[in-house]
Amino acid sequence: MRSARHNLHTAWRGARCLVLGFGLLLVCAGLIAAARAIGHAGPDAPTYLEPGPSCTQPCWQGIVPGTSTREHFLRRVQDASPYTGFASDYGDGIAARIELHIAGALRLADVVRVFGPPERVGCLGADASALFPGQSLATATRLYFAGGLIEVDAAWPDELLRVDPSMRVRAVRYYAPGEPVYPVGATVPWQGFTSTRAYLPCQP
Repeated sequence: MRSARHNLHTAWRGARCLVLGFGLLLVCAGLIAAARAIGHAGPDAPTYLEPGPSCTQPCWQGIVPGTSTREHFLRRVQDASPYTGFASDYGDGIAARIELHIAGALRLADVVRVFGPPERVGCLGADASALFPGQSLATATRLYFAGGLIEVDAAWPDELLRVDPSMRVRAVRYYAPGEPVYPVGATVPWQGFTSTRAYLPCQP
């Protein structure tokens, strides 16, 4: 009788330990999930692509192609961004095109967060790239915003032809109104982040 009581008591203690252990496991899982949620809810990392107050696209931090000077743009790039830049003009010092060399520091999702969805997407295909260590080629595409006056070059490290939010941004270009926009027939409307079945593969 005493042995039966002892066994029952031992079994009860074992069951309590199992229940407590399972409860602690659930608490830990909940804390991890909460920590991840808090992390995702935190502020987004700066992109340095904002147009600036009361400045409509195409505009970068108050610099407007067709109005601002090359010198003003290059000084702004050096003083207020982590990127390098290039600007072209027609001999008058007014920037007709400005270009930010992002060099993979941003994801395509970061650009879409600032600009909104692109309007057109160019073909997807292999292109030379130094963004990914050990790889000389990457899957690349060009996306068009603001009526084609903003171009974004993005690349993906494998051969899967898809437009992905994790694509690394190589460069962002802004054109003055009246400059050439996306080439007719060589782009398709934005279909969201998806595979090449929705977009054009580049022709060899």
